[in-house]
This record gives sequence, C-alpha cells and structure tokens, in this order.
Amino acid sequence: MPLVVVTFHDGEVLYAETPEITFALPVLEAEVRNVDSNSQRALLPLGAIRQLLIGDVEPAPPDEVLSTWDRAAFHFLDGQVLRVWIGPEVTLGQHGGIWRAVEPGSDELRILAIPYTSLKGVYQLRQWDSRSGSERAAGASATSLHLDTMVRVLAEREARATRQRVNRKGTPLLERVRRAANEGEKES
Repeated sequence: MPLVVVTFHDGEVLYAETPEITFALPVLEAEVRNVDSNSQRALLPLGAIRQLLIGDVEPAPPDEVLSTWDRAAFHFLDGQVLRVWIGPEVTLGQHGGIWRAVEPGSDELRILAIPYTSLKGVYQLRQWDSRSGSERAAGASATSLHLDTMVRVLAEREARATRQRVNRKGTPLLERVRRAANEGEKES
C-alpha cells in the first residue's frame, strides 16, 4: 500500500496508506498515519480532495528525457495553476488522473493523483509562459487585466442602459429599435 499525502480543499493535510489508486470509485479508502490523529481508517470522498502526492519524491530524469515529456498546466478550481513536465505514463480513471510530474527548474519527480472535481482542466503547453508582455507586467505589479476589462465592460453597459432610458421619452418603438441597431453596427 503506497504512502500518500492527501491535501483537502480546506487546506487540511492527511498522511495515509491507500490501496492502489485507480480513481474507479468516487471515494478513496485510507489507513490514517497522522501521529496526532484519533482516526484509524477513513473513507474519503474525492470531491473533498484537492490532490494527492503518492510515494516518495524521486530524482528527476535527465534534461534529455524531460525534453521529450509534455509541458502541462493544471488549472485548479481555486485558481492555482501548476506548470509541470508530465511523463508519458499517465493513468486516467473515471474520477481522476495520476501523473508523473517534474516542475520546471526542479530536480524532483513527484507522482500526482488529482480528482477531476479539483480541476478546471489540464492543458498541454507549447511554451512555459505564453502571456503577452502587458499580462506579465500586470502579474508582476499584482493588478488584474481581467478585472480592468470587466470594469470597462460593465461601465459601457451601464452607460448604454442609461442612454436608452433617457432616449425612450416620447420616441416611438420602431425608432428606438433602429437607433439600437445603428449603435450596434457602429460598435462592431
């Protein structure tokens, strides 16, 4: 039975031994190994688990081997993105996947088991950082381009709604429809 480190969505960590993980069931059976725990065995729903680290850390393969592996970005529901090289030996089960992974610049290989309920997606990357220069600068200054875009779109929407309310006084319906169509064409 492999030793695993279970990380839950709320940040709790559990050390346990499990039967071979296949993600065939929506639950994981575990023998708890935490020193301070009163629990002996547990049945863990995969929906509560963020990720599992299986076994001990191994040395990473040489760079020549890593260069043949896929670059991947794991996008978690909580917003974290994990970029790793993933080995060709991948196990995809009904409720999750198991990947041999090495983070860029690391000399450690870890085996990650991640329930699908924790992920938005796993993306194969062409290069490690594909953001535009402005996005990288915004990330470095801790500002969000997405937030700026959302604020701009909401402000434009509010301005349009206000303008339409003012123009409705005494204007026939057909004229309002034509005016809205013309404004839509101008914006495109």
